[in-house]
Amino acid sequence: MPRLKSSRRTNAVIAATITFGALMAMPATSETRIETVLGTVTNSDPIRTSYIRKTPSDERVCETQDVPVYGQASAGNNNQNSDLGAMIIGGVIGSAIGNKTSDQEGAGAAGAVVGALLGREHAKKKNQGGQQIIGYRQQEVCNVRTVMIEETIQEITGYRTRIEVDNRIITVETNNSLSPNERVELTRQTTYSLR
Repeated sequence: MPRLKSSRRTNAVIAATITFGALMAMPATSETRIETVLGTVTNSDPIRTSYIRKTPSDERVCETQDVPVYGQASAGNNNQNSDLGAMIIGGVIGSAIGNKTSDQEGAGAAGAVVGALLGREHAKKKNQGGQQIIGYRQQEVCNVRTVMIEETIQEITGYRTRIEVDNRIITVETNNSLSPNERVELTRQTTYSLR
């Protein structure tokens, strides 16, 4: 008898395995339904994106600087004394150079005359035609430089819209803003399948 019980158990296990395998071999099927339903917009909020835009621009920069003030040199003895002093110094230097560079008689005198004339010209240039700096005044000096202006730009890239449908609130993203209480059509897709 024990053999009979063992044989029945084996047959039961085999039958269960075949049944399970048959169920597994059957393709699982599902059904999908697509319907159009109406919903009501509750609100629509903008979705914003920001970035920094850089634009070159010319900017005027000003600062206060000390600028020399020129005035006429006095026409009295100062101008004549400075010309005379320059001629004497130029003459002495010219004479010394003339005597050193040439052995001829009169070379020193010619060098003195040329040196005196050069000394006088130098004194005239130094005084700039009789003008000299008599003081300083403050003046605003302006320059133009290019700077980058940074500007934060915000753009609306879409709208986050909440819609009441099937007694629930759902959220969808839309390209356009929708008004509250506006009725909209939605596509509802329902899939049914066995577990």
